[in-house]
Amino acid sequence: MTTRIEQELAARLKREQKSGRLTRKDYLPAFMAARSNVMEAMAAGFALKIIWEHMHEIGRIPFRYETFLKYIQQHITNAPADLTMPSSEGKAAGPAKRT
Repeated sequence: MTTRIEQELAARLKREQKSGRLTRKDYLPAFMAARSNVMEAMAAGFALKIIWEHMHEIGRIPFRYETFLKYIQQHITNAPADLTMPSSEGKAAGPAKRT
């Protein structure tokens, strides 16, 4: 479930993207807005490249694949344990495959 602030930030990013004013400073907020969806897709076993391609095509994340991998490393893989989303089956999620 998304919080009100996440919805507001996602709406702001969408407006910025449509107006063409999206800059590098907006990349991290865009990733953080999509973070829970990325984690769900990773837990479902999808490759990071497929996740990025889909989210990039639909306009959810506006940045390159290399930036996506950097944010995965910083904010999901190496995130403190209390910030990561537990697996829906109660099992520990394995390391993400990079393709």
